[in-house]
Amino acid sequence: MTLNEKIALLEFQVAELEQKIKDLSANTEQKYKNPTSIVGGIRDRSTIHPVDFSAGKGQEFGGGVIWNDSELALPPADSEPPLPSKGYNKHTHSRFSGGALLKDGVEVVEFEAGGISNIHSQQYWQDEPEIKTTINSNKQTVDKIGTLELIFDADTKKWGSPAYEIDVKKCYLVERDENGDIAMANGQEKKSPLYNSDITKTAIIWDSNAGVWRFLAVYAPGV
Repeated sequence: MTLNEKIALLEFQVAELEQKIKDLSANTEQKYKNPTSIVGGIRDRSTIHPVDFSAGKGQEFGGGVIWNDSELALPPADSEPPLPSKGYNKHTHSRFSGGALLKDGVEVVEFEAGGISNIHSQQYWQDEPEIKTTINSNKQTVDKIGTLELIFDADTKKWGSPAYEIDVKKCYLVERDENGDIAMANGQEKKSPLYNSDITKTAIIWDSNAGVWRFLAVYAPGV
């Protein structure tokens, strides 16, 4: 390429760039952004309510999620719906659906009965009920709310609950084999009630003097 051809090519490129700059200036300088629409940007938010006991208070409706058939009629905020006969939103809480429940994050609470007639529709409660209280071993008043006390069995990979109270008439002592079945001895299941009114068959007996249950001590020669 000769020098004159190079100069001609550069002049053409300069002219092309100048035209592009003019086009950009004409379309951008002193121009306002064109209005655009966003789907869902404008909506009536007056019907959005959290599912909570205070959702229906002072509102036209209760919570936005229908939990049971008695809420389908959308009862007024100043009254509770009747007790339901059918529930919705059924789900599990496993690692594959809903997520496993956190051991130290699940709380159980006991409320004062009060005027609550439907425990299944909390979003229609007019006032948050009072939590029941009790007295601990230090004579302190505490609210009856707390996490579940659970113990994990590494062999069965199941959670169990420690017993704070044992009904002596309903508690059985059992031995299970490696398959989880009740073991057998002389054709009988190795299962027996903890208490029996027959003194010859019971494992424990009530000590009326001390006011405590006592295990019977059985002695036999050679045992």
